[in-house]
Amino acid sequence: MEGRDVVSGGRKLAGGLAVLVALFGLGAVAKTAALTRWDIAFDEELAERRNSALTWLAKAATDVSQTSVGVALALLIPLVLWVLRRRRDAVRVLLAFAGALTLTLVAKVTVGEHRPPARLWIEAPDNADSFPSGHTTIAAALALALILVVRGRARALVAVLGVLLTAGVAFARMYLGVHYLPDVAGGVLSAVSALLLTLGVLELRPGKAREAAAASS
Repeated sequence: MEGRDVVSGGRKLAGGLAVLVALFGLGAVAKTAALTRWDIAFDEELAERRNSALTWLAKAATDVSQTSVGVALALLIPLVLWVLRRRRDAVRVLLAFAGALTLTLVAKVTVGEHRPPARLWIEAPDNADSFPSGHTTIAAALALALILVVRGRARALVAVLGVLLTAGVAFARMYLGVHYLPDVAGGVLSAVSALLLTLGVLELRPGKAREAAAASS
């Protein structure tokens, strides 16, 4: 059993690293002139289809996925799981959330992609770096965390709702004119990479020892 856990952990770790490489590769491609022209044209197309109802929904999606909400969820969900004596899940969710937020911050600073033109903004972004989308990262991290911890038949429903939430937030950020398509894709990659790296490290022998020690304390 322990040997299988190590193999599974190694595969997840490799998968997480592969997604991480894809994240930074996408960031490099996102800055090319050809893709930037296409991205601007796509955001302009969305801007032409704006209406008051969609604008309200897009702003609401942004509000529920801002950084303060992400930090609160990263602390609250593990706390609830810890109280419920699901300490292994609490550790995994905490590290996955923290990893996703950290990867997004590092990618923003490293890639340094500029925001779409200000003429497309409905509301001003909270920072100057566009790639990856922090709001989409938070939505995807929440979706993945819930899929990870929800058990039984409800997991399929949670997965569908998680995909809809992530897609809704991604669309909202482009609709509001503050992100390009690669930015929101990068947000999803950040969350996926962080989760796979977390699970991979914790399923390797040293990681499992640390996790077991935390769960028994």
